[in-house]
Amino acid sequence: MFQARLFAHGMLSAPLPSEPEFFEVGNTILSDRWYTVYPPGYPAVLALGVIFKISWLVNPILGALTIVCIFLLAKELYGRTTAKLSAMLACASSFFLFMSSEFASHTSTLFFITLAFLCFVWMVQKKRPLLSAVVCGASLGIALLCRPYTTVWFCVPLEIAAIVKRKELSLRHILIGAILILVACCAFLAYNYATTGHPLLFGYIAMHGKDHYPGFHQAPWSNQAHTVAQGFKHVFSNLNALSIFLFEWPIPSLFFACIFLASGKKRFWEWLLVGWIGTLLVGQFFYFFNQLDFGPRFMYECLPALILLTSQGLSLTTQFITSQWKSLSEVHAQNILGLVLIGLFLFAFLFNVPATVKTYQYYGTDVTIKKYLDKNDVEQALVFVKGGRAYQVHYPFNAPFAKPHIYAKDRGSENKKLAEKFPGYRYFIADKEKVEEVSIDELQQTEPKSK
Repeated sequence: MFQARLFAHGMLSAPLPSEPEFFEVGNTILSDRWYTVYPPGYPAVLALGVIFKISWLVNPILGALTIVCIFLLAKELYGRTTAKLSAMLACASSFFLFMSSEFASHTSTLFFITLAFLCFVWMVQKKRPLLSAVVCGASLGIALLCRPYTTVWFCVPLEIAAIVKRKELSLRHILIGAILILVACCAFLAYNYATTGHPLLFGYIAMHGKDHYPGFHQAPWSNQAHTVAQGFKHVFSNLNALSIFLFEWPIPSLFFACIFLASGKKRFWEWLLVGWIGTLLVGQFFYFFNQLDFGPRFMYECLPALILLTSQGLSLTTQFITSQWKSLSEVHAQNILGLVLIGLFLFAFLFNVPATVKTYQYYGTDVTIKKYLDKNDVEQALVFVKGGRAYQVHYPFNAPFAKPHIYAKDRGSENKKLAEKFPGYRYFIADKEKVEEVSIDELQQTEPKSK
């Protein structure tokens, strides 16, 4: 949100604030300029929400559009019935709903790579191939600007598919898509140059050093090195988490997808869906970080492939039921399976999802301080915020700086040093539950806070 607010005000970075130590927060760089480590794509998308004052709606809108893409993709590959089933599975996936309801960049990346995959299918099937090539290339380019590591791995099976389907594809259309991706790469390099000072120096590396690159080496933020064994652990950990978080059924969420994969009934497109999932798992094999705070969020971008494979597994189960019980029609078998699905989702939403809600609520903090200042018509305020989460959620309002409220880290008796830089402001000590106005002399009497 900090970077999005900068973009919304026409800035790639901000000048250094007075007394930078009051504005230190995770993944934010305060060196020659003031900016975040994040790639520019998602902040640019989020900036539209800032401009129209609906930033909280950006990811839900992208999530809804992703469901549309999943429906169209399933319809193109398997027909309208499977498309309806896939859309319903997406709507009922707690993992999808929660991840589409917060501010991380995964949702934007998911939308753009799903749209790119859909357009690739249309290119192969020669449905408006020129327009499809343009949208496919542009979508991959934007996804690259949102989450480059995930997008690069997603492109691997797509490139292999383009080679396999070269007879169905026009070289001109492939080049058009490739040029648009190249444009996005150049934009990324230009952004790096404008912020970190070098086109090949990414924000994460500028802040955390070369140990932040994927690979087998000492892992940042840990005393443990990332090894091959750790890589395999990450792969199986993500698969296990997907099997729990995807639908939160009392049975493994990947049950029907595994039935389909074990059946041997796979065509080109099913192998491509498997490649979509598999390459993202390979990416996790090489990546040192595997925290599951919001479930397997680094595998979130393969959700459409999992849903389509689940739909196919359900169709295969229907065929198995009718083959075993000859007296049952296909409609009756579908009704039976539908009742089973209703039971699974009812169990999930009654017993499992409430615990997941609490997990997400744990990380959520309201902007209570800003609401207090707005309600009381405080025009210029310098607020020293106690508590890490309350400080983090108010931090984005510092961009652009000093218009009209400034949120600084509470540093106890050092607070007066910053307050002296802003004469004419009203001064507050606050946390998420209490806002107290103080004088500049009272600031010096505050006990020091840990950094």
